[in-house]
Amino acid sequence: MRSHVTTKVAIYIFLVVVSVTAVFPIYWLFSSALKPAKDLWTVPPSFFPLQPDFSHLVQIIREREFPKYLFNSLVVSLGSAAVSLFLGALVAYSLTRYPMRGRKQIAFWLISLRMMPPIVVILPLYIFFTRLGLIDSHLGLVLAHVTFNLPFASWMLAGFFREIPKEIDEAALLDGCTPVGVLFRIVLPLAAGGIAATGVFCVLWSWNDFIFSFSLTSTKAATLPVPISGFLGDYVWEWSAFYAGGSIAAIPIVLLAIFAQRYLVRGMTFGAVSS
Repeated sequence: MRSHVTTKVAIYIFLVVVSVTAVFPIYWLFSSALKPAKDLWTVPPSFFPLQPDFSHLVQIIREREFPKYLFNSLVVSLGSAAVSLFLGALVAYSLTRYPMRGRKQIAFWLISLRMMPPIVVILPLYIFFTRLGLIDSHLGLVLAHVTFNLPFASWMLAGFFREIPKEIDEAALLDGCTPVGVLFRIVLPLAAGGIAATGVFCVLWSWNDFIFSFSLTSTKAATLPVPISGFLGDYVWEWSAFYAGGSIAAIPIVLLAIFAQRYLVRGMTFGAVSS
């Protein structure tokens, strides 16, 4: 009995340590955004801003055009996720419902594209988008993000679709439903949790992307990571603005994770992602 209690206490202590380790950087980001500049480097450090200072947040919102960058991030992230989920659902449905030669090889090739470093495709995309007039545009950045989100979405959705019995499709086809109708009326609603989880991960990747936004945009379509990175450089160290900008960028993602938690848990436990 004592051994059981000791094991349980050890597990709880371990979980608390892991939770604090994971949450502390987020807390430090938000708390530092509310500290006066003079309190950022105090020794010992100040963990609780006794007199919150919102001037840094107000300053970057008014003077650094952060609402524009926030809008760009929302448009690009949601647009990329929507396109990737739509095309990924078509790819995943084809891989899991229709017999084809080399299906496993195709699935592995798709996920291998996601393993490729983004820096590899920057120059080809830049040349291609320049000729099409897509540099510094929302559409260009959405398409660039789709090149990496689509393989991931196809791989994830294939695992979720595979858990849905094919007999359901066959019954719907016997009732007169078309293959496209089966996908949109039967398969997609049944895999809603997996689709939501995949969409959240696509949004997270697009939201945090720096290399594509920095290389393929300048002022009109740049997303939040670009101006935030400008606060710290070789000769400029605007820590207060850096913390404030990071807090603004993190708030939508934190809210998304809170509201989508149920779908994330359901989606990640819905089925395997193997092909």
